[in-house]
Amino acid sequence: MKILRCVMITFLTLLGMTKAYAMTEETYENAIELLVAFADEDARKHAKHFEYSQSAKIIDVEIHAAGNNSTTAKYTDEPLPWAEVNNILRIKTADGYEAISGVDTYDVAGFNDNHLQQLISITPTLLDMQTLDPVEAMALLREKHPELTNEVRASVDIALWDLAARKAGLPLHKMLGSNRDSIKPYASLRFYETLAEYIGAVNEYAGLGYTVFKYHVWGRYEMDSQLVQAVKQQFEGSGYKFMIDFEYAYDLEGALKLAELADEDLFILMEGFIHDSLLDQSAELKRKLPMMVIPAGYDNYTAEFIREGIKKDAWDAARFDVTVVGGLSQALKLMLITEEAGIPVEVQSWGHTLTQIVNLHLMLANDRTNYFEAPMPKHLFEFGMLNGNLLHEGMAKAPNEPGLGIKVDWEKLKTADFYRSPK
Repeated sequence: MKILRCVMITFLTLLGMTKAYAMTEETYENAIELLVAFADEDARKHAKHFEYSQSAKIIDVEIHAAGNNSTTAKYTDEPLPWAEVNNILRIKTADGYEAISGVDTYDVAGFNDNHLQQLISITPTLLDMQTLDPVEAMALLREKHPELTNEVRASVDIALWDLAARKAGLPLHKMLGSNRDSIKPYASLRFYETLAEYIGAVNEYAGLGYTVFKYHVWGRYEMDSQLVQAVKQQFEGSGYKFMIDFEYAYDLEGALKLAELADEDLFILMEGFIHDSLLDQSAELKRKLPMMVIPAGYDNYTAEFIREGIKKDAWDAARFDVTVVGGLSQALKLMLITEEAGIPVEVQSWGHTLTQIVNLHLMLANDRTNYFEAPMPKHLFEFGMLNGNLLHEGMAKAPNEPGLGIKVDWEKLKTADFYRSPK
């Protein structure tokens, strides 16, 4: 990993990362302007797939919220687990198309339908909307409904990108200009109570073909240090690689102390070691650690924040989730910022299949994301999907069907432990 770090530093230096940034704020009037900036001029051929007419307007909106107790989990040694709800938006148009999106939300207070209620509140706007262009639609929602969360905006934005790709007859990543159809996955593990469970999980999921694993740990030095040492004892020479998501648990001193114990040949990445807002301290971590240092990307992901992190050389890669930042339109804008700076983006994709898939399409559409995050236990997050398995021959692959490519079992959704729908 030290060699990799040296190569990366050289590469970024050649790209001018050590110079002052000219990263000016770019505005895009519509999806084609954004798509051309992200892909190339050839993307203009897709303009017709974003066009609005009365004969192609949205005529029906369905909203579903489903959650199961089996996905309720902790991600550090925190007091309460997080209940996870899969919020699905389904739109239908007058010309016979339909499109979907899925956005996961979390709450330690238990399952709730807050996301669903916000979508219900904007349903009249969606039915009256005289655009099918996601960039234009986001501008309209910001004007008419400024109170919406980024996750609710993401539901609408992703569904409109899915609609355009379906009209184009292409998987979404192909519309985005991808030049690959698979990416290496890693098994992302929830928090466990014992060392034996952490070790056992690696052996279990290695049986599915995974060779890279990410731990969510206690966030306490005495336990995390034991895990780091146990991994070395159990898996040194195995060929397996490990990442750790610390969920902001450490300060700089504690992070450096724990990292000293980590074998750089085993541990290749540290995520959210300290709070994302501590950019100067993160830059110091990056300078001192041989493994990759990346932010958590859930709380701080604005364009301004990412620019500042790049300017301070705070990370080896940026990190964010399409469903968290406000949708694919915003994610593409963030990707353009990181592309200009020449740094990778380890896109996150924890969640149910529909959350995973939109992030996977973005990963496939760029060559600077190295891994796909696959939440475990794998089958639990495929609930209600007819083709939710994204793992094929040891690689994460998107379906060949147009758009997101995922088919929903709408009747199965209704059997979830928590289910809400206004219809």
